[in-house]
Amino acid sequence: MVIIRKATCQDKKSIVDLHRKVARISQGIARTEAEITDQYVDGLFSTIERHGLMLVAIDATNQLVAEIHASKYGLHIFDHILTGLTIAVHPDYQGKGVGKMLFRAFLDEVQQTFPEVGRVELESRASNQKSISLYHSLGFVQEGRMKNKTRNMDGSFENSLLMAWTKPGFGFGQ
Repeated sequence: MVIIRKATCQDKKSIVDLHRKVARISQGIARTEAEITDQYVDGLFSTIERHGLMLVAIDATNQLVAEIHASKYGLHIFDHILTGLTIAVHPDYQGKGVGKMLFRAFLDEVQQTFPEVGRVELESRASNQKSISLYHSLGFVQEGRMKNKTRNMDGSFENSLLMAWTKPGFGFGQ
């Protein structure tokens, strides 16, 4: 059982620790462990405070076990979009439905808190079929492919998939 809530400044250290753990896993998240610093998480909070959303999942022992965030571009013409979506789920909680639950709560919160937002964007490694399946199950659609965009831990390159979720009724079928 987990509780989902908005992230607070008190969560910063736990978010750094979580992201570092997930970064150690092949295909865990885009950043390497060395790139996940206190300054990086401070920057996330600064961006989220201005124009974004960050939720966390807390387990029964009060441990932060998952985090999801996305933000606006900061340009008026893209004010209807949340982009850069990142989700990190503690390795011990992967495959147990926590990520899906957090994702659903995130999309519900977007619809309630950001009535102007009709689109949420993310990128995924083309080889990460488990995540891609999750994204599809939540209503995300693949919209593009960027060849050799992602460099893997072993130095090889792979395609990055561009995916988006669109709020029901948004754009009126355009």
